[in-house]
Amino acid sequence: MGRSKTLYQVQQYDTQIDNASKRIREIDALLGDSKLLTDALEIQSATEHVLIEKKKVLTSAEVVVGDHSLKIDQNQKKLYSGSVTNPKDLEDLQLESDSLNKYLLVLEERQIEAILEMDEAQNDFNNASSEAATIKLKMESEHTVLTAEKKDLEHSITKATAQKDSFLSSNDILDLQTYLSLRKSSGGIAVTLMVSSSCSSCGANIPSAIAQEARSPVKLAFCPTCRRILHPG
Repeated sequence: MGRSKTLYQVQQYDTQIDNASKRIREIDALLGDSKLLTDALEIQSATEHVLIEKKKVLTSAEVVVGDHSLKIDQNQKKLYSGSVTNPKDLEDLQLESDSLNKYLLVLEERQIEAILEMDEAQNDFNNASSEAATIKLKMESEHTVLTAEKKDLEHSITKATAQKDSFLSSNDILDLQTYLSLRKSSGGIAVTLMVSSSCSSCGANIPSAIAQEARSPVKLAFCPTCRRILHPG
């Protein structure tokens, strides 16, 4: 097997491992990203707090209306019980009745406003709860898929690593240190294909003399621009 071909095969294993490892890091980031759900739960909590306060306001309004209605009942009983016969006292009771009934309309209007505000708060809370539940369900589904994908990637890394180790142990690779050094300095790609006398990594045109060396099984040729090892494609 030619020198560049041997290294290119090693590169294939390493690229497979690198790509799988990169995807696993992306999956881990996705699995750890719960901001969308956290934000939705915060909105749910905020709307719940508003709803609780609106319920308190409504309850208070209902109590006030109830107490005021009781005053009206007491006034009406006095007014029509026959126990009060003095014209002046009766007039005062009638004036009080009119005043109480007018104020009851104000209190009932406030109660209606409180009901409407509570209904709106309830609707906001229901929507926020539904949104949070939808996001949570979607995340759980996505996490299941991502976890399965991660498991497959880990298996592929194990398999590619074993194949690479077997390949290295069965081949005497004199240029391995050169390859490893180039991987560090060239973004993980030490061996690149030469296609139509061009470097497939950087696109540089390869001079004919270097291209001829790249096609030789006993020589290593390097791209004059990116310095990667050239392997004829």
